[in-house]
Amino acid sequence: MNLSPDHARQLVAEHGSPLLLVLISTLHQRYRILADLLPQVSLCYAVKSNPHPVVLKALAEVGSGFDVASEAELDAVLSYGVAGDRIIYTNPIKPIGAISRLSEKGIDTYFYDNDLELEKIARECPGVRVILRLNVINPNCVVDLGQKFGCHISAAEPLLTKALQLGLRPVGLSFHVGSQTSIPQPYADTISACKNIFNHMALQGAPLELLDIGGGFPIPYKANTMPIDAFCKPIVAALDRYFPNTKIIAEPGRFISGPAAQLVTRVIGKETRNGIVWYYLDDGIYGSFSGCIFDHASYQFTSLNGGELRPCVLAGPTCDSFDIISRGEYLPPMEIGDILIAENMGAYTNASATTFNGVPLTKVVEIN
Repeated sequence: MNLSPDHARQLVAEHGSPLLLVLISTLHQRYRILADLLPQVSLCYAVKSNPHPVVLKALAEVGSGFDVASEAELDAVLSYGVAGDRIIYTNPIKPIGAISRLSEKGIDTYFYDNDLELEKIARECPGVRVILRLNVINPNCVVDLGQKFGCHISAAEPLLTKALQLGLRPVGLSFHVGSQTSIPQPYADTISACKNIFNHMALQGAPLELLDIGGGFPIPYKANTMPIDAFCKPIVAALDRYFPNTKIIAEPGRFISGPAAQLVTRVIGKETRNGIVWYYLDDGIYGSFSGCIFDHASYQFTSLNGGELRPCVLAGPTCDSFDIISRGEYLPPMEIGDILIAENMGAYTNASATTFNGVPLTKVVEIN
């Protein structure tokens, strides 16, 4: 999305700032790009990356599936008329009592990665379908999800067998290679490992029918990433080789929502500290830049001003000295009231924003 200076100023004059601009056509485009590159995969958008109604409505209209991880996320997706067979509930740990409520709302398959969760599922919803989540060790990702979720591959068959013993119906495996993964090899390697488990379960008379390859598809922030077509080719090859007749799903979030939004923020304060200019913005790490902390993201900034690039610090509006967005920016000189634009702000930004210090959430503006 190329936002002209005049358009940016017009939007600020109309709505104030900060603003999160969501481009609907980009949401649709990003979904279709990945769907075309992964033709054998059903895409379920990871709601956690950006659960704003504007985003959910746009993706529901284009036919996306949805990956939800809480009852509130499920309710949000259902409110747009999305059928239950387009929704997966992937959280391996569910609140006590939630499973029966989720079942009443149409969820018929539950993910797990340990014995106690299996027993909880069996108590609250006997006979239901279950999917086992595997742990993936991947040093080539920015956010490692394997520290918290997934069983070791050596525990897979015992946990699948226990599901059968509890009267549940194990139907598949899932994995997640980690968020913002830089290379596709971890997908291909894990797909191969999953095939061995599928084969062993088939020999036991309990064939599996579904594989969830998770998310993690990268986007460029300040650093370039592998082109997505090259990234997807080894994944497609592995799926064609090992799972030509198996239902495959994926959980892309950042790849779809990230590039679909820009943040428009303004300078509200300026000071020189130890020889470096500090610009205080009307959004910060407790707001839309929460991804600096939770997501280890480093955003690309564009000033509407011309001039020589100079080192500066960008800080947020709260009274907390921790609220520093970046200490290493190079931008043209700016004054109070000037506009700054941040790119790729659609994923893990407003989703994890707070109203700390009474600073309101950033307004979301839909751009059609």
